[in-house]
Amino acid sequence: MLITISDLLWGLVLVAWVGVVTLKLSKFVERSTNNYVARKFIHMAGGGVVAVVSPFVLSSPLVIIVSSYSMAIFLLTRRRTKPLEWFQERDNMGEIFFSLSFGTILLISWVLYPNFWHLGDRHLFVALLPLLFMSFGDGITGIIRNYVYGRRFKGLWGSLGMFLLSAPLGFFLLSVPGFLAGVVATAAELIPFVDDNLTVSFISFLFLLGTVNL
Repeated sequence: MLITISDLLWGLVLVAWVGVVTLKLSKFVERSTNNYVARKFIHMAGGGVVAVVSPFVLSSPLVIIVSSYSMAIFLLTRRRTKPLEWFQERDNMGEIFFSLSFGTILLISWVLYPNFWHLGDRHLFVALLPLLFMSFGDGITGIIRNYVYGRRFKGLWGSLGMFLLSAPLGFFLLSVPGFLAGVVATAAELIPFVDDNLTVSFISFLFLLGTVNL
């Protein structure tokens, strides 16, 4: 059975939480800071919390995959009709790429490793670590840069913050490959001209796919 009643109920809880973070709480963050920090808040409090909680309460990633793609469609629709101006920006589709990356990495992992969705399988963390790097690592990087530089600048202090979060987290979950993936994610975030919700998530994911199986 791909989905259970419990999955549906927990899925509703998680979707509701992301909705509150995205549509309500981030407004308060934006009013006291700016829309850039509000975006990073959504990354961490929305996507990050879902990535941490979902393996403990869901029997499969299906609810999260469907919800991620649904969120991408919703955000894209709002962008073209009535933008959520406290975090959506005309020339930055990062929130769309975030949602697509979230669902796609889980979907690829499920196709490659159908039984990966339990805490005893290392491939669960192969899937989750890139999502955690994208949510918390990139999130803290943006917040540090906002307050240190006062602008969106890929400077040293932001990268250092991402490394200090991502590398130890990677080591805790997947030992040396996880640590190295944290380094890779930090470097990937610096790549110019490509949205870091794509580079951080997919480059670290591909790295882990290649190393954990060795």
